[in-house]
Amino acid sequence: MTSKFQLQALFIAAAAIFSGCAHEEKPVTVQPINVTVEPVQKTNSLEQFSYSGTIEPDNTVQVGFAVAGVVNNVAVQEGQLVQKGQLLATIDASEYINALAIANAGLEQAEDLYGRLNGLYEKGSLPAKDFIDIKTKVAQARANKSINAKHIADSRLYAPMPGIVTAKLIESGSTAAPGIPAFTIVKTDKVYAKVSVPESEVGNLKKETAATVFIPTLNDSLKGNISIINPQADAASKTYAVKIQLNNSAGKLLPGMIANVQIHTNKMTDAIIIPATAIIRDADNISYVFVANTTNRAIKKRVTTGNLTGSNKVTITDGLQPGDNIIVAGQTKLQDGATISFQ
Repeated sequence: MTSKFQLQALFIAAAAIFSGCAHEEKPVTVQPINVTVEPVQKTNSLEQFSYSGTIEPDNTVQVGFAVAGVVNNVAVQEGQLVQKGQLLATIDASEYINALAIANAGLEQAEDLYGRLNGLYEKGSLPAKDFIDIKTKVAQARANKSINAKHIADSRLYAPMPGIVTAKLIESGSTAAPGIPAFTIVKTDKVYAKVSVPESEVGNLKKETAATVFIPTLNDSLKGNISIINPQADAASKTYAVKIQLNNSAGKLLPGMIANVQIHTNKMTDAIIIPATAIIRDADNISYVFVANTTNRAIKKRVTTGNLTGSNKVTITDGLQPGDNIIVAGQTKLQDGATISFQ
């Protein structure tokens, strides 16, 4: 009986093992993703540099009254175009007008006395000390008249240059004080596209080098030349300020506008250029490409991009080497390490 039970147990165990094997899942086979690859090569091309910057005015001045007084007229508003010598504002000059009248009377009195004493001095009837005193009084009276006349002239504020009023800091009835700005004026008949250039590239740039400036807001491109290369690097960013002068006689370019600048050095250089479509950007706007390795797997590589070319290709400044096989088609379906096959 014992042997019979043992035989039945073995039969049940064998059946269980057979049943388990029958239901065991087969391994999943991952199908390679078809892609197209292109070898990376260095291409001889014209050297270009691209930067993002802003439009700056040719000049910015803050103007204010040279004398104190109560403002009685403001002739311009913010955003208004003004010409050199145009009246901006005036202050009440009554006090200075009265002071000038007093100065005129004092000058007349001093000149009359000088005329009468001069004859006595020439005859030797007037001591030299008294004659010098009257000459001094005449000079002081003339200076006093000149000062008060200037105060009256300074009570009227004029634009020192043509430009746009960007700030009006006074109103009628307010008190003006010497040295306190009343208006800010920017000169914009010529403007600058200002960009920051890293140390590794600033040595390739020279004054008068041609540049193309694209203004996204206006959807317009302008030609200009480098006019200023600041020799002092910014203490924080370690970059150098470079300015491209642009003609703005039409007044379309306004300070603060974004400018995309391409600088052409007219030098030939070796560069890695790949199709722009091969580049993928992630959620953090980081650019990368996929490279096929020797085991037919797609490897994700971060790259630094440079200029776009007219053939819808882009320059790679870092991340790729000649001989790398980049994936130019099918890359949108890939993940890092995915198995690939070639079309």
